Amino acid sequence: MHLIKEGFVHESRLCAMGSSAGSLLVGAVVNMLPNLFSAAVLKVPFLDICNTMLDPTLPLTILDYEEFGDPNIPVEFDAIRSYSPYDNLSPGKCYPSILVTASFNDTRVGVWEAAKWVSKVRDVTCPSCSKSVVLKTNMQSGHFGEGGRFMRCEETAFEYAFLMKALGMDDMSAK
Repeated sequence: MHLIKEGFVHESRLCAMGSSAGSLLVGAVVNMLPNLFSAAVLKVPFLDICNTMLDPTLPLTILDYEEFGDPNIPVEFDAIRSYSPYDNLSPGKCYPSILVTASFNDTRVGVWEAAKWVSKVRDVTCPSCSKSVVLKTNMQSGHFGEGGRFMRCEETAFEYAFLMKALGMDDMSAK
């Protein structure tokens, strides 16, 4: 909101991007202010924090208690749930265009987190807006994507192409 207020970006051009736990932040803000962003990209997103943090067999879960809280402690569970993107979708609200990427071989954030969140967004938010929530799953890569600089360039180009299309910048006849 500060960027819009200060004139750094037009209100219809603000986009957000987050990776892993950064997607937790972006997902929480999208839930709180679904009209703030025109589009967002959530890369290997940590969106179902309550369920993930309740499974101590998953990698990093116990280590994450220090950062996010221990969901086995009721007051901390309530705090985690208060911002959990999966648990706080705004029913019937219009959400911005969102690209959600997942990696099948991700050992840090399960591929199911992105799939569950996209499915729930499509189920509970505005039916016409939720059609622009897209899930792209890479079946070979892990948490940090494909190896090699060229694959990273291809992934980045795809993300920016998505944002440009969401902003209406894909019309080649426009001047």
